[in-house]
Amino acid sequence: MTQSLPPALPAPEPQESGFNLRRIVIIAAAALIGLIVVLFLVALLLSGLSDVEGAGEVVRLVRDLVIIFLAVEGILIVLALAVLVLQLARLINLIQTEIKPILENTQETVRTAQGTVEFMSSNLTEPIVRASGFMAGMSVMMGQVFGLRRALQRNGRGDDGEAG
Repeated sequence: MTQSLPPALPAPEPQESGFNLRRIVIIAAAALIGLIVVLFLVALLLSGLSDVEGAGEVVRLVRDLVIIFLAVEGILIVLALAVLVLQLARLINLIQTEIKPILENTQETVRTAQGTVEFMSSNLTEPIVRASGFMAGMSVMMGQVFGLRRALQRNGRGDDGEAG
């Protein structure tokens, strides 16, 4: 009998989600390029519309604001690294105090199960397999003996029939 397989269903098309990684990267790159263009245009307008002394004051103010921003960002990075180190220390502590004993208990359980399997194999399974093999051998031997007897009886009758 041959079984026919049902026709394969077409694979569902992946649904376009609103935000996937590629779209986010493209949007971020476009925003960065747009910000650079806007800053360039603002600098161009400041240099063209105002005097050099006024533009210098604005540039110094922007420079000071950027330096302050970078200093605050550096402080935040150092704080984030400190939090990361503390979380890493907590993780190591958790592994040593919680997970290591669980793994040791699991290994002990596996060793116990292995011992149980070996015990059952040597005391229950092996004798049953041996007895089963012995019985199968006896069955085959008896079949051969009775088959040989029947063959001899048929041969004897066949010879008697030809002689008589």
